[in-house]
Order: sequence, then structure tokens, then C-alpha cells
Amino acid sequence: MLKITELSKTYDNGVHALRGVNLDIPKGMFGLLGPNGAGKSSLMRTIATLQSADSGSVEFDGINVLEQPKALRERLGYLPQDFGVYPRVSAYDLLDHMAVLKGLNNKAERKEAVEGLLAQTNLYDHRKNAVSGFSGGMRQRFGIAQALLGDPDLLIVDEPTAGLDPEERNRFHNLLVGLGESKVIILSTHIVEDVSELCPNMAVLASGQILLEGNPIDLTEQLQGKIWRKSVSLAEAKELEAVLPVISKRLFAGNTLLNVFADEAPEGFNAVPADLEDVYFSTLHQHRNSQAA
Repeated sequence: MLKITELSKTYDNGVHALRGVNLDIPKGMFGLLGPNGAGKSSLMRTIATLQSADSGSVEFDGINVLEQPKALRERLGYLPQDFGVYPRVSAYDLLDHMAVLKGLNNKAERKEAVEGLLAQTNLYDHRKNAVSGFSGGMRQRFGIAQALLGDPDLLIVDEPTAGLDPEERNRFHNLLVGLGESKVIILSTHIVEDVSELCPNMAVLASGQILLEGNPIDLTEQLQGKIWRKSVSLAEAKELEAVLPVISKRLFAGNTLLNVFADEAPEGFNAVPADLEDVYFSTLHQHRNSQAA
């Protein structure tokens, strides 16, 4: 289990990236949802020992992560939001180079590990091609391959499906699910569907704070009977947003669909089943209202 206690981080420019974050993350997929700028990447970088914290602690399976970064790195796989690659270097050679850096010094064992990971990520047929020429989805799959070097117990993936087309996103999801329940896997994203489809446990992070934590199904059930929808014109949408707790709006067939979070139905609105997107947007809506109060 990964245990995060009262973790705080303020950058030199005065930005409070993390404000007393507390999380207990078990084995399996854990989704960390939040808008851009919420502090997700700051939290991931701190857990991955790429930056220090001002206060608090991070423990993983008996390791004090902030005091023993080297011990954690030996058991960590990390796919950052953006990662660079060497130009004109093949997928096999680059992964082999990373395996050496990871400590896989036995040539035969390293060859087996590299070829196995390229096959697992469906890149074996492209092993002789330069990673710099890969599509976005192929590059993300290569990123997972390098993160899995050394069979880590803790795997962190930061915004892994941003920019992927639906087919590549689905392939990437299947890859993550295939890793099983033997690892702690943190999926940091702003894409609600990723968490809904993959994660039995999740949390919502905004303004550097944990706003909500739990099982996606349980959290969704708590909103049933409290989500109301109406199709309106753009002008009507602006009027209704000024007087109702509108948590989301989207375009459909030229009209705007408004979702409202309320105990009773506003006039002209119909009840709709709640989903995880409603959980996410209602949580952010309440948080913003509390900040404005």
C-alpha cells in the first residue's frame, strides 16, 4: 500500500501545488481525477522522488519515500505526461539502453526483458523503427514498456491517454488492465472515462486538495435522483447558469444540454441517471462555490 500523509508543496513562485494531501492507495488501479493545474503532476512527481515536499510523508511498503528515494526508485515505474526520446534510435536500442540504466546488466536477461516488453506492448514488429517517428499511441505504449522495466511494484502513469484516438486509447486501457492486481497503479488524468472504465478506487484533486475519495460506483449511487437535465438554446443556457447549480453543459444536435445538481427538479428539467462525470463536475462545482463564498 502507498500511504500519503499531510503532503504539502509550495513552489518558489508562490503557487501552492499541494495542500495537506492524505491518501491510502491499495494494490490495483487507482484513479486520480482533476482539472489541469489541480496539482496532479506535482503529486506524481513527488511520489516518484523527482521533487521534494515541504512537509508530510510518503510511505510505500515500509519505505519512507522522501527519506529513501533510491529504495523507492528500485521498485518504481513512471510514465510522465511528456517524455523525450533520442532521434534516430530504434525502439529496441532505446529500451535496451534504459534497461541498462535500470540496472539490468546481464545481457541475456536484458534481451529477454526488452523483447518481452516490446511484445507485451504490441511494438515488437516495430522494434527496429525510431521511437521519434512513432504515433502518439505507439509512443505511449513505448512509455509503458520503459516504465515496466524491472517489474516495478509501483507504477505511475500521468495523463497517459491525452491526445490518443479512440482505438489507441482502448488498446492502452487493455494494456493497463492486463497488468493485473499485483501492483499499485496510479492513473493520473482529467479524462473521467479513463477512471470510470479502469479504476475500482479513485480520488478527485483540485487546488492541491483531495476533495473526494471512494469507489466510483458508490460515489455515483450517492448522486442518483439529484441530477436533472434540460435541452436549451445558448441564450437560455446563460440565463439558467446564473440562477441554477449547473454542473456541466454540452452541445447536442445544435442545442445545449444542461446538467443541474439539486435535491428537487428545477422547472422544465427531467431526471437522468447520474454517472461518474456528474460526480466529478458536482464536486468541482461545490469546491468553486466554497472558494467564492
